[in-house]
Amino acid sequence: MDQAAKQRIKAALVARATEALDALRAQVRDDDAASRIPEGDTYQDDDLSQADEAGDLGALLEISLSRQQAALDAAQALDVAPTDVVGPGAVVCFDGSSYVVGVLSDAFEVDGVTYEGISGDSPVGEAIAGLRAGDTFTVNGQSHTLDTVA
Repeated sequence: MDQAAKQRIKAALVARATEALDALRAQVRDDDAASRIPEGDTYQDDDLSQADEAGDLGALLEISLSRQQAALDAAQALDVAPTDVVGPGAVVCFDGSSYVVGVLSDAFEVDGVTYEGISGDSPVGEAIAGLRAGDTFTVNGQSHTLDTVA
């Protein structure tokens, strides 16, 4: 895998994280608007209850927003230079699946290959850190072999 391929993977990862962040921001705005009852409007007790619930949800969404911003920041900061040792920015393949190390992400596709992100502090991320293609690692009692490290 060359530098251009890894840059396309990073660009897709950043785009995915940006889309998720934008969607959360829109949801936060919508929920914030739903939690407000305009002054002078007449309302029923149920309206106040729903507004309170929307406000509570907004606080939870703010936490999600912060986490998604951190995921985007991590994706943007990845050094995707070609490598033969697993670390942040490495692309690894094992058990027929492909992953980007150093950032948590759901599945995304680049050049016909589906990738997911692996956080460096996850059990798999910790088990593969520093390994090379052909090395074996064990997670949850199951042995795996790294087919590719790029």
